[in-house]
Amino acid sequence: MIMFLLIIFLILLLLGLPIYGSLAFSVVGAMELTNTMDPTIVPMRMFSGMNNFSLMAIPFFILAAELMRVGGLSARLIKLAQVLIGWAPGGLASAAVLSCLFFGSISGSSPATVVAIGSIMFPALVAAGYSKRFAIGLLTTAGTLGPIVPPSIALIIYGSVTSTSVGQLFAAGILPALLLGGLIIAYCMIYSKVKKYPNAPFPTLKEVIEAFKGSAWGLGLPVILLGGIYSGIFTATESAAVACAYGLFVGMVIYKQVNAKALWEILQTTGLTAGSLLLITAGASAFSWLLTMTGSASILANSVLSLSDSSIVITALLNVIMLIAGFFLDSVSAIIVLAPLMMPIATDAGIDPVHFGIINLVNYSVGMITPPVGLNLFVAVAISKMNLLEIFRGCIPFLTIMILGLVIITYVPWLSLAIPSLLY
Repeated sequence: MIMFLLIIFLILLLLGLPIYGSLAFSVVGAMELTNTMDPTIVPMRMFSGMNNFSLMAIPFFILAAELMRVGGLSARLIKLAQVLIGWAPGGLASAAVLSCLFFGSISGSSPATVVAIGSIMFPALVAAGYSKRFAIGLLTTAGTLGPIVPPSIALIIYGSVTSTSVGQLFAAGILPALLLGGLIIAYCMIYSKVKKYPNAPFPTLKEVIEAFKGSAWGLGLPVILLGGIYSGIFTATESAAVACAYGLFVGMVIYKQVNAKALWEILQTTGLTAGSLLLITAGASAFSWLLTMTGSASILANSVLSLSDSSIVITALLNVIMLIAGFFLDSVSAIIVLAPLMMPIATDAGIDPVHFGIINLVNYSVGMITPPVGLNLFVAVAISKMNLLEIFRGCIPFLTIMILGLVIITYVPWLSLAIPSLLY
């Protein structure tokens, strides 16, 4: 059955069927061909996959991010980043990375981060003398940091399918995100020094105060969310609703950029985005359920573990599997399909489930900038009007940096576990 399932899934993907349809119909097709189960169970499993309290946070976080994006937060965060690091070598490029980290802590979405920061920073970088290829490669890659910085939609989904604490996962993403951001900023500084790009003047005290004042309300959102979760005031799911109320207040009352018309458009965008994510979750839930029912998880675990007794080698193999999966699946689908299968292998290899969640996320973040399904690449096409191949070529140096960061994060579990161990 598994062979039929995978073949049908790949054929449907190649025919251009949406991912959620490919996942669901491949399950139905495999059942029909093998005549082992009643296909009417598929919609039941799809509904069961969405009937999860943790997944309620997804539309709320998407809504909060849209409220803050439309509310004019992007430009304020960019100004703050320029004040903090814009005066250093490669300051404008480094400020773009820092802006992505700031915005990622609010949106939790990679494409949203690329759109919000890239649409402003790409013209600014080109005007400052940076090559288009470098600028778009930088922004496309830096946008992948969004889901790693808490709060993260992908980590919510990973927590729901593996029964891992979402709060611990949020805490675990902080240091890895800073590591990856630091590596990219270091490369920007060295590259800009070699190319002799100009630096911005050192900011005055007044400019620093104004930048912090302008972005304070936006930066207050992750502080309230994470503070509320780790103090026990509300759960990760409840924090998403708090984020919406906060984002609506800031957008309408403080920044005054969100009116009734804008709010309606925000709700429409949120509904479409959340709906597509939940449909993918439903299809992937049926897919992973069938894999589990047929014993594929045990077969895969035994096959991988039989290859080597070394946890280093097994971990490397898991990374290779996830990197390849990221070429063809978005992070949500890949996590739902593969995480339950690979969790027994990771556990037997001595990998903590929280640490493994961050390894998953970094792998699939790399997939966001690799063809043929790298979503950030297509978002970058819309921003830069450049062709896909040129954008990918610009991403290659940063892709190397991301893989280096992935190796460090994989084999230095302290980066993922230090903060959760302190908080829990």
